[in-house]
Amino acid sequence: METPIEVRIECARGEILNAVERISREQGLPVMVVDGVISSVLSEIRAQGEMELINAYLSLKNDSEVKISELNEELEEAKKAAKAVLKAEETADQEQDQEGDAGDGGGNETDN
Repeated sequence: METPIEVRIECARGEILNAVERISREQGLPVMVVDGVISSVLSEIRAQGEMELINAYLSLKNDSEVKISELNEELEEAKKAAKAVLKAEETADQEQDQEGDAGDGGGNETDN
């Protein structure tokens, strides 16, 4: 079973706080300085998050454009096939009309 996101978030939060405390102690930095460092790091993390969002959007947009292009190609092929069928039907109708006219013996004869 996968660990719920809430639990993973709290674990990450705890690990980050422990890391900040350890680094502050190792570097001998007062809390006020650590606050500035964390603010700077947070700004970088937010920028990375924005880039991830932009990349995800561009990827979805690209996938959509590829799919639209594929569908347009299919549509063009279907149009060509439909035109070929219509042309074949017109040719068959014309041939039937010509055969019908030939069977009439000229067609426009009147009895006197």
